[in-house]
Amino acid sequence: MNESEFAVDLRRRVAEAERALDTARAEGDFYGIDVRTGELDSLLRVAAENGIDPGH
Repeated sequence: MNESEFAVDLRRRVAEAERALDTARAEGDFYGIDVRTGELDSLLRVAAENGIDPGH
């Protein structure tokens, strides 16, 4: 079964947000942590609403 382009793109964006959050944490960038946490939360909510396993 082929995955939709939407699901593939969503997983890619989740992975990018997780990496950016890890970077912000490592740098002690509290604003970046807040921004990336919000972004990741939003992406995970979209994944859940669409029945997509975010792959993490």
